[in-house]
Amino acid sequence: MQNPTAIRVGHVEVEDLWMDIETRNPMSEAEVILKSGMTPRDGSRVRCFRMDGTLVSGYINPGTTVIIGSRTPSKHRIGRIANCPKCAEQVDVPDDQNIHATCPSCLMEFNLLRMHHLKVLWSRQMDSKRMYGSGPIGKGQIIHIPGVKEDEVVTAIEVARHSRMNGTTHASGYRIRGPRVPYEPGDIGIVQSTGPSRLMLFDPDTQKASIEVRILENSLEATRREELERGKRHFWKIKVLSFDESDRTVIASVERNYTWRGRNRRRFTSEGIILSP
Repeated sequence: MQNPTAIRVGHVEVEDLWMDIETRNPMSEAEVILKSGMTPRDGSRVRCFRMDGTLVSGYINPGTTVIIGSRTPSKHRIGRIANCPKCAEQVDVPDDQNIHATCPSCLMEFNLLRMHHLKVLWSRQMDSKRMYGSGPIGKGQIIHIPGVKEDEVVTAIEVARHSRMNGTTHASGYRIRGPRVPYEPGDIGIVQSTGPSRLMLFDPDTQKASIEVRILENSLEATRREELERGKRHFWKIKVLSFDESDRTVIASVERNYTWRGRNRRRFTSEGIILSP
């Protein structure tokens, strides 16, 4: 978790190098570069980049993360920024906090989940088991939703977004249906695998992630095997098998083809048995 009384500083060229500059007051870009000790010996110019890839303008507040370098950080290091609804401060959102965030300035906790009503304008069949539908959610903003088709009109919950170098914003989300029965068998949802909102789906009744997801044991075991093979993922894509309206719970399996994209070195059945390539 980000220290609210420090500016966290990384370097473009060294991914595992991070340090905290303790301060309770905003600092200029030049001060941060100087105190970090990351001033180039050859005198070349470096800048501070925020976690969405944009250059710092003005002062840097405590609780903020920046990356110092002579070029924009690579895409896989660029994170997200949310605007605090109370004081409008830009808040860096770390990878483990994709549903809630805390503003370091006013300490307000706020929900990052956004609801969108849209028509799916494009769909793409990734392979025999994966399909994404996409549509606009604002100027220069596109959301990608697993398991929906072109021309469908859907309500989607946005769980994450990333800014691209060309200025467009690409969001990820999942479809919800009516408030009484928000999920039907076959729907693809997105849940966090860790953190305080682990295995929770959005509930229109409570307007927050409060529907508990129960993963089938054989699917969970197969997912753990996949994690050992391909690494852990913060978000799991799940297939809804049933929804219990009375206790607001979902029975589901992890859709490993969606969660881990690309070719796998080894594949497993839902029971965790290794398949030959």
